[in-house]
Amino acid sequence: MTSRPHRGGGGQRGGGDAARPPEPTQERQPLLFATGNAGKVAELRGLCEGLPLEVDTLAGWAERAGQALPEVVEDGATFLDNALKKAASAARATGVSVLADDSGLEVDALDGRPGVYSARFAAVQAGADIVGDNSDVGDNNAALLKALEGVDADQRRARFRCTLVLCGPLAAGPGCRVTEDGLPWRAFVGAAEGVIEREPSGEGGFGYDPLFRSLELGRTFADATRDEKAAVSHRGRAFRGLIATLRAGQTAREAHSRPLYLRRVGLEALAMSIDKTLQGGLRHADRALEATFERHRELGSKERAAVAHLHWHSLRRLGLFALARAALQGGEPPSAAPDPKDLDPRDAALFALMTLADVDAVGEPIDPDQPAAKRPPSALDGLLQRSGDLKRRIPETPARLVTALRAAARAAAALPRTDRLAVTLGYHPALVDAVVDTLGAEHAERALAYMNHRGPLTVRANRLVAGRQTLHRTLSRDGLAAIAAPGADDALILLRGARLTTLPAYRDGRFEVQDVGSQRLAELVGARPGERVADWCAGAGGKTLALGVAMEGRGRLWALDVHERRLDECRRRVRRSGLQNVTIQRHAEQDSPDELPLMDRVLVDAPCTGSGALRRNPEMRWHIDADWLARFPGQQLGILEAAAAVVRPGGRLVYATCSLLEIENEAVVRAFLERHAGWTLLHDERIGPGDPATLERGLLPGIGPDGFYGAVLRAPEESS
Repeated sequence: MTSRPHRGGGGQRGGGDAARPPEPTQERQPLLFATGNAGKVAELRGLCEGLPLEVDTLAGWAERAGQALPEVVEDGATFLDNALKKAASAARATGVSVLADDSGLEVDALDGRPGVYSARFAAVQAGADIVGDNSDVGDNNAALLKALEGVDADQRRARFRCTLVLCGPLAAGPGCRVTEDGLPWRAFVGAAEGVIEREPSGEGGFGYDPLFRSLELGRTFADATRDEKAAVSHRGRAFRGLIATLRAGQTAREAHSRPLYLRRVGLEALAMSIDKTLQGGLRHADRALEATFERHRELGSKERAAVAHLHWHSLRRLGLFALARAALQGGEPPSAAPDPKDLDPRDAALFALMTLADVDAVGEPIDPDQPAAKRPPSALDGLLQRSGDLKRRIPETPARLVTALRAAARAAAALPRTDRLAVTLGYHPALVDAVVDTLGAEHAERALAYMNHRGPLTVRANRLVAGRQTLHRTLSRDGLAAIAAPGADDALILLRGARLTTLPAYRDGRFEVQDVGSQRLAELVGARPGERVADWCAGAGGKTLALGVAMEGRGRLWALDVHERRLDECRRRVRRSGLQNVTIQRHAEQDSPDELPLMDRVLVDAPCTGSGALRRNPEMRWHIDADWLARFPGQQLGILEAAAAVVRPGGRLVYATCSLLEIENEAVVRAFLERHAGWTLLHDERIGPGDPATLERGLLPGIGPDGFYGAVLRAPEESS
């Protein structure tokens, strides 16, 4: 059994969206901010405009309730520790959602200090009580300058960091973390990079602002205007992540408040899509769905949306459904996870019924172990109520299907860990093992669960034509709700599906569809105007276009790929973007074309398993087996070596994949460095679910990036 490797390009699937009725008026939910800073509260209220939230301070709530709140000692080792302590304590006392923050300055030459002691650094340096009153601002600045005496300018790198923690009902949902006593929470982190000056500059700002020169602004925060600082500040970036999550969560709640619209013909369509997917060996599930819709043209937009949702849900649950089918037949529980590729397409109608029995009226999974008295009505219950005669035509009763799903859940729980996760999360056991080996058991389980949620539809504004704010206004006029993507200056996330290719802004080259993680890989290249840059595995050109924008259309940019068809799409996209400096050329990935000049920078987005992009290709979850896992590392190393041959002395080579796995990422880079003396690793990072720190903060999958890896390598200088 073979499948197609995932290749570079950062493409995403969009989808049509039905016209929606006006949303019902929703009750406003309280959100309390644990701060005494009136400016912060006013800023949060402004950012939350349009959301059904009532923003207030903890002090205001306590005064109205006549209730004293417990005092919290901020003695945590990190900003996250302190913010979580404050938010969780207040959420327990009030019973509502609470937002708390902690922030400060981290100086590399001081091993991250002042850090959590930023507000009392002078007292700490003097040996005073570290949990006492704050130091005087002037004393803090003087203490910082004294601590950095004799430190060279190039060693004075620092950053402001802010961590916001949201704790309570508003933090609940996919990806959230939970305290020991069951409170959901999420964290939002923002950072501003800079250097510490030798003397203060500027009259504005507060705290360390006169000493902190922002690398983005080129001057101190105290010299910057309020708006300039807000655009790049650590607190502004953390707030943008919070607001993006609140708005995305509100959209999800609105969508999930509407029951799935499904008739008997919709059930027939679902069975057909599953049948075609099984007949195709669990490949090209999107084509199976498209063929089904072509056959069932009588389906309206709402019913098509319901069938699509259930189709993808069934694909993730096929391992569990295989166990449920065995339970219906009275067979012995298996000792290993079943392989859904072995399922019989003739059982597609049964699996369609299981899918409906497995979700509630709005399409959310039902816990199989939930007591019968608390079990919500399933989508199948609703369908049978609307179509009473259908009950006599289906091969199994709802009660027997529920019993079978419960038996399947028990059988899965009794399997060894890898097989259990393979069934419950819906992945091939070999992939589960490989992700566990890379991330560890806890983070692997959460990363795989993250990828069971639909990825966001994300666009990158072409700032050579229109910046993100202008594009946001344009899309809003077209009726498309969008939010600024946290962590990406040019990215917008569409809160509902849309046929973007029909929009004038798309035809005019104002934006491209590209995941935030893919955009980050292009940033790692650091392409500059006037340079020679190559996108070695360009695919359809998503990163090529991002590199061209970074180069401001100046210099020379090569888009190289082995597949002519993908390059044809790249040509179309380049024409639409307006870039004039791109050369598109077919080449063999593991050969260095003789006609290429030496490059300042080369990006290698290597072919890989695609394990980090399974949200975009859900059927691949069943094909990433041991043979598939072993297929790419040798090829990846060969491509990396070929690309390295065209990097000029001292130039930059970026190796990237959309894989979660060490064997395709860090191991390939190590092998390259072992074979090529003089090359150095400047930086590497995991992006999205492959980053344990990201998952630790409770990233919302609906606005988070796919899983990527990027490593920045520098070529040796010419020998003297």
